[in-house]
Amino acid sequence: MSSGTGSYTAPRRALRAPTLSAFLWRAAEMLLALALGAATAVVVGDTTTPQVLLIIVPLGLLLAFVVFANPGLAAIGIGLALPWVEDVTGGHVGLNIATSDVLMVLLGARILAAGVLRHRLPALSALRPVGLVLLQYAWMIALLLVFHFSFSTSVKSFQRLELYALPALVGAYLALSGYHMRLLKGYVLGCAVLSVAWPLHVLVGALDKNPTGGFIAGAVILLVAVRELRSYRWFLPILIVGLLSTASRGAVLALGVGLVVYLVMQAASGRNTRAVAVQVLSVIVIGTVVYLFLPNQIAQRLTNYTASTRTRGSYALLIRVAYAQDAERIIAAHPLVGVGVGQYRAGSAQLGTGTTDPHDVILLEAAEGGYAFAVSFVVLLGGLAYTMWRFRRIELAVAAAAVLLGTFAHGLVDVYWVRGTPVLGFLLVGMVCGLYAQRRRGLSA
Repeated sequence: MSSGTGSYTAPRRALRAPTLSAFLWRAAEMLLALALGAATAVVVGDTTTPQVLLIIVPLGLLLAFVVFANPGLAAIGIGLALPWVEDVTGGHVGLNIATSDVLMVLLGARILAAGVLRHRLPALSALRPVGLVLLQYAWMIALLLVFHFSFSTSVKSFQRLELYALPALVGAYLALSGYHMRLLKGYVLGCAVLSVAWPLHVLVGALDKNPTGGFIAGAVILLVAVRELRSYRWFLPILIVGLLSTASRGAVLALGVGLVVYLVMQAASGRNTRAVAVQVLSVIVIGTVVYLFLPNQIAQRLTNYTASTRTRGSYALLIRVAYAQDAERIIAAHPLVGVGVGQYRAGSAQLGTGTTDPHDVILLEAAEGGYAFAVSFVVLLGGLAYTMWRFRRIELAVAAAAVLLGTFAHGLVDVYWVRGTPVLGFLLVGMVCGLYAQRRRGLSA
């Protein structure tokens, strides 16, 4: 404000000296960025080749600084990278670590560091509505680790937490910070690029059709369910072309279940059911038109549900039957504590049935940790879906439930964990919890 003499008086907050806690936070941020960047470089790079380290270390440090300095940019990066699940370690550590995993771990470290230094963690507090269901599954993972303790099981158990608990925390943080839509927009853009690349067989590397189709199905659900993404809906035909081009029947199932969940929840929320039905119908119409122009081999695979040895699509279904039988034998042999998280091995390489996943997430959970672990997983997803139902007045809750349950349906016929396919659903759950916490804070203010 100007005084009578025309001088300017600076706002009071601009005259405040930096506090000790602010200084400590910045110092800790720099140290953590250096440490995590170096760790990222060591994991991703080939540590036996100094020439590679000269490139990887600076990139790792730069990545850590970007995440710590600009969470909004990190949100866009996570969204763009999430559909691309290539292992950035080149198989050096025995885990499938994608770029989005690295970004989320760095952002999670920033969130926790801020909580320690500022003595409060709003993102964690925002997860209270789903805290019990998240913790009961984490507790089961820890309990199984006692019975199956090894380095490999410990690493796999940590990765399981990283695939569901960390996304929920990151989602809550981004919603509280107002960056959540950046991640979702980045995700839709990433899936659109993937939808163009897949039919053209470029830039897809070692990507598998089933997780690729699952990611694209999630993007279609987001475009239908989230009004703030309305300006991106012209991507819808591109996404549906990409989805059907993968010939992933599980991904089509995921989309179908997601759209049904969307319809039911929107109707229960009292929204304009006619407009909702038109949106779903538009997806069906576009999908039908695209299907008519698909190559005959892909079209036949999408409509073939008979297990036999006549075609590749039928043979894949036959193999699934063998997977299920092998898993049932392991469950019968280890009904109480299973074989350990991430330790599933079954089948015969000679018969083509050797696998580390029975392609049915319920069977996998029961084989890894016994019947109780399978029940714990059902409680996890059921509890999260119920919470989203309670919060259905929040628009994003409808999308969260649709993606969460659609991904689960896909997981009943394919790989659920490890490839990153469930991450979007848990991110959305965290975002909804963050938005709910903001709403409660606004009502109590």
